[in-house]
Amino acid sequence: MLIEAGLLSSSVNIVASAAGGVAFAWAIYRAPWSAWLADSERQWVWFGSMALLLIVWAMKAGITPGLSVRFLLMTALTLMHGWHLAVVAGALVLAVLSYLGMAEWSLYGTNLLCMAVVPALFTAWFHEQVHSRLPHNYFIYFFITTFLGAALAFNLAGLVRVALMAASGTLDAVHAGPEYFAILPFMSFGEAVVNGTIIGMAVVYRPKWVMSFDDRLYLHRR
Repeated sequence: MLIEAGLLSSSVNIVASAAGGVAFAWAIYRAPWSAWLADSERQWVWFGSMALLLIVWAMKAGITPGLSVRFLLMTALTLMHGWHLAVVAGALVLAVLSYLGMAEWSLYGTNLLCMAVVPALFTAWFHEQVHSRLPHNYFIYFFITTFLGAALAFNLAGLVRVALMAASGTLDAVHAGPEYFAILPFMSFGEAVVNGTIIGMAVVYRPKWVMSFDDRLYLHRR
């Protein structure tokens, strides 16, 4: 979901970049650095997550000129590390892609907003809503929080991208509207499967890697 050069007006890009920058600064400020630095295993899992994110974000599926889609994986990162560290990881990966010429530096803040900030914040909010309103059950955590949450986060990130292009008046120029909405449901299902697989395997084999999962809470009756 990287936004490519020429798709946004300067005013829209400035506003979106500012929003992405503020969220990034807040993520750095509020991230649990003390706990992170005190746990070497947690650090390696975070770095490994970034490596996987870099591989996934480096791949893309082109539909029309100016329109490309890719999996985000931000739901898995948010559930594993919290939204603060997920956004920081996304920012570092996006910086690498920009350095390699695979993303535009001028659109860095906007791409960060669409690809990391929006899905990470939504996932954190959605998890809180599910946790507070529904029974604490492993299947609810997996199918609702992770699977459905990943699909919704992916669609929301895509809609924000479309809204930015619509505000810039470039949506018709790249014919992104109908084609983009047609591909979003298929890609969001794939996003849900990938995130669900990652979280499912982590919960089974290394539950302590998933910060949002407490096996004493979700599995205490099993």
